[in-house]
Amino acid sequence: MQGIFTVSNLIVFVLCYLIGSFPTAYILVKAKTNKDVTKEGSGNVGTLNSFQVSKSKFIGITVLFIDLLKGALPVYFLLFIMPQMYQTVMLGACAIILGHNYPIWLKFKGGRGLASGAGLFLVINFYILIGWCIVWLLMFLLKRKVLIANTAATFLLPVFIFAVNFIAGFQVNTNREGYELIYFTVYSLIITAIVLSRHTEVFKNNSNK
Repeated sequence: MQGIFTVSNLIVFVLCYLIGSFPTAYILVKAKTNKDVTKEGSGNVGTLNSFQVSKSKFIGITVLFIDLLKGALPVYFLLFIMPQMYQTVMLGACAIILGHNYPIWLKFKGGRGLASGAGLFLVINFYILIGWCIVWLLMFLLKRKVLIANTAATFLLPVFIFAVNFIAGFQVNTNREGYELIYFTVYSLIITAIVLSRHTEVFKNNSNK
């Protein structure tokens, strides 16, 4: 079993954190409107708030696309282009979400990690992303509120992750060097925890209404 405290793991973690921390919404909204997205609307540095603050669908879609690529491309690179041990890849995935949600450039005030999370799960295990999208769509049709749909689908991520443990056909990238189901499960749950840590404000805002 590969140790976690290695030079290669440290390098991957730092690089992935820096990639994840690229403040897409902040830069685009600032360029478009000269507004600080961290101080406008919900203060969230992500797709929905960038659209609401800029009033531009183009800005919202661009933020979504770039943030999704922030998650997908580094993980794809680590898995398939310059293959690393599976544990290293999953550690990098955690760092991407950590960087996006808590970027050093914005005093650790970032997004909720949904777009970048979708990008990395698209590569790591797309079945989890499909499950998330199905729940999101059902909740949105029921409540017609994006934040409620986001939160409900995200809270069910551990269910999708554990389901993969018991459905062999849903396990993806098992041929990658160093793959172990425990790595997939533990690191995916860590990613979920980081994403959920930026959703507590949803409940605080609702409780104050």
